[in-house]
Amino acid sequence: MDISTLAIMCVDGIGPRLYKTLVQTFGSAEQTLEQDKKTLKQIQGITNDQASAIVDKRYQRTVDIQLKWMEKYRAYLLTLGDESYPGILRQIYDPPPVLMCMGEFHHEDDVAFGVVGMRYPDDYGKKMCYKIAKGIAERNICIVSGMAKGIDAISHQAALDTGSRTIAVMGTSLERIYPAENKHLFDKIKEKGVVCTETLIGQKQVPANFIRRNRIISGLSRGVIVVQAGTTSGSLVTALNANEQNRDVFAVPGDALKGRHTGCHRLIRLGAKIVENADDVINEYPFLKERMNGQKDIFIEAARKTKVGKEEEAILNCLNKDGVHIDVIFDKCELDRAEIMKGLLGLEIKGYVQRGKGDYYVRNI
Repeated sequence: MDISTLAIMCVDGIGPRLYKTLVQTFGSAEQTLEQDKKTLKQIQGITNDQASAIVDKRYQRTVDIQLKWMEKYRAYLLTLGDESYPGILRQIYDPPPVLMCMGEFHHEDDVAFGVVGMRYPDDYGKKMCYKIAKGIAERNICIVSGMAKGIDAISHQAALDTGSRTIAVMGTSLERIYPAENKHLFDKIKEKGVVCTETLIGQKQVPANFIRRNRIISGLSRGVIVVQAGTTSGSLVTALNANEQNRDVFAVPGDALKGRHTGCHRLIRLGAKIVENADDVINEYPFLKERMNGQKDIFIEAARKTKVGKEEEAILNCLNKDGVHIDVIFDKCELDRAEIMKGLLGLEIKGYVQRGKGDYYVRNI
């Protein structure tokens, strides 16, 4: 964490672009803080009040507030120069100079997909969102979204349900969870993934913050999937950001008679790729398919070295490589249901079995 970067961002009105101008002009955040008022005022975009705040060190109280809050609530700050700052996010035109976080970023988070859409989706939107997000998460790929109502919350929950990682980019500061009803999601995500924001503690919570955070969602993602969106949906801003950041844009088609899909259809007309399931996304990235094949080979090799018990062997005899539904396993296997479920879990952990869609179980060996 670079305290000088935090100090500059604690000056009211200084955002990523003005920060970038200051650092490029003076060489570093630390050097910026050492300039006199006259020199600072020569920078285009900086106001008299901002120059005075830097020279008079009026940012110090706000800096202290951030440090005390982070210590109390076990949060931490990433600044642009930190080694653990997400590499994929650093590549965008205006990366956030500071990110306040709970939970740890992992190296594999550099391959992640954003899932966004409207806050009040219909049943079709809910089902498609969960299906696509869960399908991606089942490949151990991180899901990124904004922890808002609707599509955001569903995509995060889909990742959590599979035990995969998920990143929530908030439009508020960490002490103001919005919407409050997603407090349970906030608590789960910070344990299983990352919750982050560029809005600092005590800063004004304004609608523009939610628009600005959209570039971070797309910036953390290899591609952005818009599940359900009207013409004025904020998720279209995320898609636009993704396009500007050279990220792929995917859109889920829907009923043309309903206004809930006009934004997605507009994106498709502009060149977004149609997506109906997770495979439509994964197939666009050959390196992901190779990585997943490699993972499967590792699991199979590990399974060959692991012995199974009599109950597990009985369950294996009921399975094949095409997939068998759980109800069929219950009928064919002479064990009771509790023993079968326990055995399937053990076989999955050992690598002998893979759970597929719709409660089907596939034998790996």
